[in-house]
Amino acid sequence: MKPVIFQPETLLATAVGKPVPAPLGEPISIVRSASLTSSARATNRVGMWECSPGRWRRQIVQAEFCYFLEGRATFTPDAGEPIEIAAGDVVHFPENSLGVWDILEASRKIFMVFDEEPSA
Repeated sequence: MKPVIFQPETLLATAVGKPVPAPLGEPISIVRSASLTSSARATNRVGMWECSPGRWRRQIVQAEFCYFLEGRATFTPDAGEPIEIAAGDVVHFPENSLGVWDILEASRKIFMVFDEEPSA
């Protein structure tokens, strides 16, 4: 297995914007995302994501590590307090981190989605 190098802007250049799958009111966020799949495990991927303002339910059940390049958002976990996120923040979402996104300003992040192994 060898390292993968990608330019986030190039990766996202061909992505088509789509409405989020579970919007919660208006405006409905439009998301663009593109990713590369891991050669070790097909469910693991790394990529670039951007989203317009709006409110919606997070659908990803895998763990996610991400770095916000632009924007401002709030994530409210189903069982927890709201988390304020802004450009420059690094965030780890453990598996099954479901909740509600409030994208307050157009946001952009680099992400890695992966399966966490249970501890022995």
